[in-house]
Amino acid sequence: MAELPTKEDLEKLYREKGIDALVWYAWRNALRALPTLGHLSVKHIWGDKSVENLIAICHISLILGQWMKVPKQNAALRASAHAATLGADTHAVSAVSAATCAAGVAGKAASVYTYTEVVVSATAVERAVHDASAIAVTSVTDACSANKYSAAVDYKLISQINALTPKWWYSQPLWECAESDADKFKLAEINQHWFDFTQQLRNLDLDFIANDLNDLWESKPLSNHAKNYLEAFSYGELNDPAILRRLILEGETAEHIHAVRVLLLGPGGAGKSSLADRLQGRPLVEQDKKLTVGVDYLNHQSLNLYKIFGYLRQEYKPLDLYLWDFGGQTIFHGLHRAFLHENCVYVLVVDSRHEQAPDEWLYQIREITKGRAVTTLLVTNWYEKCETRQNEVRLRREFPDLLDEGSFFYFSCHESDAPGFKDFVQALEKACLDSQRMVLKETLDVNEALQQQYQDDVFLESADLEDIIEQVTRRPESVETLPNKLEQLGFLVRVDSDDQHYCLKPAWAVDNAYAVLYSPLLREAKGVLKLKTLQREFKGQIATQHMTHLVEFLQMRSLCRKLTSDDGYFFPDAAPADELPEASELLGDKAQGLAIRFDLPYLPLGFHAALVHRLFVPGGISSTADIWRQGFILRKNHSRAVVHYLTRKSVVELALAGDWQDFAGLLNTVLVNLKAVLLEGKGIREEQIVPSVVLDQQVFSVHSAERLVGVLGQINNRPQLVEEIKAMAAGKVTNYYDSTHNEGDGQYVTHSHDVEMNQFLDKSENTITTDQRQQIAVIVDELLKQAGSLPAKEIIAVGQVKEALEDKGGKPESRKLLGSVWNGLKDVLGVTKTTTDIAKFAMEHQAGIVGAITTAVALL
Repeated sequence: MAELPTKEDLEKLYREKGIDALVWYAWRNALRALPTLGHLSVKHIWGDKSVENLIAICHISLILGQWMKVPKQNAALRASAHAATLGADTHAVSAVSAATCAAGVAGKAASVYTYTEVVVSATAVERAVHDASAIAVTSVTDACSANKYSAAVDYKLISQINALTPKWWYSQPLWECAESDADKFKLAEINQHWFDFTQQLRNLDLDFIANDLNDLWESKPLSNHAKNYLEAFSYGELNDPAILRRLILEGETAEHIHAVRVLLLGPGGAGKSSLADRLQGRPLVEQDKKLTVGVDYLNHQSLNLYKIFGYLRQEYKPLDLYLWDFGGQTIFHGLHRAFLHENCVYVLVVDSRHEQAPDEWLYQIREITKGRAVTTLLVTNWYEKCETRQNEVRLRREFPDLLDEGSFFYFSCHESDAPGFKDFVQALEKACLDSQRMVLKETLDVNEALQQQYQDDVFLESADLEDIIEQVTRRPESVETLPNKLEQLGFLVRVDSDDQHYCLKPAWAVDNAYAVLYSPLLREAKGVLKLKTLQREFKGQIATQHMTHLVEFLQMRSLCRKLTSDDGYFFPDAAPADELPEASELLGDKAQGLAIRFDLPYLPLGFHAALVHRLFVPGGISSTADIWRQGFILRKNHSRAVVHYLTRKSVVELALAGDWQDFAGLLNTVLVNLKAVLLEGKGIREEQIVPSVVLDQQVFSVHSAERLVGVLGQINNRPQLVEEIKAMAAGKVTNYYDSTHNEGDGQYVTHSHDVEMNQFLDKSENTITTDQRQQIAVIVDELLKQAGSLPAKEIIAVGQVKEALEDKGGKPESRKLLGSVWNGLKDVLGVTKTTTDIAKFAMEHQAGIVGAITTAVALL
């Protein structure tokens, strides 16, 4: 078999044929990897994210297929944007890995073109070529021999061509194979998988994408409409097949949203307001600035960067930049979903004097953007000659979805001629232009109609919104989709959970929400007020009916909770600052009870309010008097659980006191609701919630909080607890079964009791128990999440097991396969585990588990 090119071979190829040759090689490998998506249903891989990820991966191939006919920077930017979506949202299969590699090569190639135009150093060009070559080597992700053979032929072909032309780019046969019968059979199998893949696209109403990909597969030119794949459509338009068809295939009119919000975030006193002054061209004031409270919208006036900074040159696209300056900690109130949208650029400002670490804020940005790649510029404010720098390598490694080499800036926000500020302004302009999105013209027409007809109104009933949508679009189906798009773009915001009312002025909602949350009356009332009291307090500022909607707006975002005892509302963030004496006493005497802690990467936005909101249920928090700003008390019979947060350490600590038989229930109530809040966003994964027990000032990692609940359900005294905890920390774990707690919001955590694995094993080859089936299902789902590291043959084997699990009829072949898989897995698993442990075990022992599954499939 022909050898694949090395990185050195590809660098030589660049020197002989140019950077486009590397893009062509990587793009062809990405195309050949797409059939791996036909091995099994994409629903098994991506679930409800199937359309989003399929569109992203297909766009990359369709964009790079036009590389020779379109502006290189534009093609690379769009391909990289789609690749970033995949990288942030999925544990991808090999097709995604190949597509991401191709986009990476294109990005480096665009850099080479840029460097050549601006005449930078040869070292920068060589570094870009070196990176492109390294990425291109990894673009052959599939172990399939036909894929490797074709990639090797491609390298030989591109090495011999005299000049790349647009026609040559797409016209070369995609597949080559040796003459052996085995290779011919493999090629036929690949073609079948390609058919299955494109059929899945058609089933999702993406037939136009399937047709365009077929043209590339058959070495035919793309149709004229393919140029529309390069447009920067909004996130909502991209993930709606019907809208995307109108934009790509039917050429329906789309327009840019020129408004971009620049959100200044960071700790209080870091220099955000001073930076805002500089961006507005204001003279710097020497005296200390007042701290910003809430959000300063700068009078809702757009900034004209081109007028303020003469060194910027305006291109064809207008830019309306709106600067929002967030006061220090106000972002933590959880109002972010009302105004942080995809047409935003994030500027994080930290102060060099206090060596403020940006990690916490970067985690929060990741949380509020749901893990999607967004543009983030990190400004380290060099203050009083303290010129410290960030660990850029570490930050880029830990936050690749937010930061790259061009994200870091160092200058004084308080000096008018500070070096580095000009570079920041130029980067900000580019980031704003890149974040502009295109939407269907009808979306903007509906928004304009809303502004004209309801310019003096703050709130709108859903029936009126639907009438306007139908009048403007003349499409009844748009009534179902346009409200979501208008909210995604920040034009309006939902007020209540049943979508009966919308706020047409999100900034109004935010401003008045802060006014309520910070009101002295609410603080004096320890966070508990009746609606009519709030209406009376803000009379003349907020209309009576508007206050009703505002409270609903806050309740929908877990920032307040209606009390069942009367018409009062509780606002957790306005609870007393001091912990209760009862809590202080228990936390100071942990030796008499039990202390459990959960170490986290960070505490998400609005964590306290969200957790308290969930726990206002039977079996949860019984009174608002048991809540303070950094914790609360749960009660059960004569036992108590004090939960408090060590914010700086990102730790949630739980102290239990009372009767041992109540501890399991109290811990379970906290655990279920804690995980529900932490895992709601994309920022924290379950394995990052690390439980431990503190005994005699020693910390013991117990690995599984669920298992700890099971242990607590069986012990009767402290010596027994100490023995069990030390055994858990050493990995000598007793398994508990059939102990189920129903605590808090009707949720369950199940554990196991002293049952040997042999009790579960059914020696029959064709029959497995429900428990065994569940364990196999957990393992298969985890393997599918990690499918990017699996060869095609192993993906097929895992997919067959998935299909057997979903066989409700219980066909003999399905039962036989699952029985064979279990017989292979039981030795690998060793002991029965909880669902969380099985998922973790599958990641740690992937090779052994996949081997057992592949063998079981092969034996059939």
